[in-house]
Amino acid sequence: MASGNHGVIGALTGRVGPVTGYWRRNKNILRKSKSIVKDKATPGRLAQREKLRVCNQFTTAFTGTGFFDTSFSPYGQTNSGYNRVTSVILSQAILGAYPDVQLNYQQVLISKGLLPAAQGAKVVKKANNILQFTFTDNSGIGIASPDDSIILVAYAPDVRQAIFTLHTGFRKDKKASLNVSLLKGHTVETWIGFLSADEQDASDSVWVGRVVV
Repeated sequence: MASGNHGVIGALTGRVGPVTGYWRRNKNILRKSKSIVKDKATPGRLAQREKLRVCNQFTTAFTGTGFFDTSFSPYGQTNSGYNRVTSVILSQAILGAYPDVQLNYQQVLISKGLLPAAQGAKVVKKANNILQFTFTDNSGIGIASPDDSIILVAYAPDVRQAIFTLHTGFRKDKKASLNVSLLKGHTVETWIGFLSADEQDASDSVWVGRVVV
């Protein structure tokens, strides 16, 4: 920003190219103009913005935790876990056409990688708002290890909140529990995935079911 009694081209008010001039305390002030360029709201752009909005409603529940940086194995990619999960959701988990866009939770991934996914996964509600997940121990298939950590997620769409964990037992345990007391009274979507001991590999997650807490 620059100022003067007469400006560089005489007293200037308003916008000229990249410069805006105005008067303040008897001085002519010049400053860089703010951009007012806006993308034309074409149908395609409106549709994409709505898809991103719906996607962000889900991913915002994990903001600040670094969850997706770990659960979405980068395999040399330099983008963030948020970018990786957003890309997957937009490509495979969006239902409907603008303006009626929604998530297909059965196609949403909360983890992604080369580890073998959970097999035979089920979830039931137990006492004290505990969700118990059971699954088959498929250790030894491919690169699946008995010591792969269990990833669990429960997400309540109506309040856009999630409870999740990256370490709640091991593949060899064939079961794991998640306390969802904070989501009592809400219907949650649930997923299970696996994470290697060194956290360098993850599995594609599996949607396990919808539960009323």
